[in-house]
Amino acid sequence: MKKKNWTGIVTIGSFLALIAVLFIVNSQGEKVQAFYIKTAMTLTALLIASAGIYLIDVFRKESAGWLKKLTWIFGMILVLLAYLVSFDILPFLTSWNWLLAFAILFVLLVQLQLLTWGNRVHQFVRFSTLFVILSDLFLVFFFIAKWKNYHFETWINLAAVLSIVFTCVGLIFLKEKKSEEA
Repeated sequence: MKKKNWTGIVTIGSFLALIAVLFIVNSQGEKVQAFYIKTAMTLTALLIASAGIYLIDVFRKESAGWLKKLTWIFGMILVLLAYLVSFDILPFLTSWNWLLAFAILFVLLVQLQLLTWGNRVHQFVRFSTLFVILSDLFLVFFFIAKWKNYHFETWINLAAVLSIVFTCVGLIFLKEKKSEEA
């Protein structure tokens, strides 16, 4: 079996397992066991990592080999870090922000590969990639700094939404360019 098939199976499996664990958490209400919450955190990291690796394997076959390996390494570190933080091997209260920052960096790495950062692409794709980088780095900086000012709530939401929107817009322009070349 190919590597992309395995990552697809792990992605679907982690998604289904996460849904099952969340159903258990929801059904237990206030009496939920901490084990299920910890497992859900680890499964979420596994889902993010495997989905990112799958997207790169399927949609960006032309990415450099070292960049794909870097994505694999970051994904494995993300899952390991999520396990260590969620099961309190690393202290949760001092490590949760680093876990979120690392997850956002992993997503940024995947977004940059999907948007073919560094290649000759449409100018609008370059601008959208720049905005993705800026919004994700703002989120990383926010979580590392552990700001607690509620005035940043709007900016955090805006940065997350802009990251998603500009990734989608950049991918649409990349698709249009490929269809014009064909």
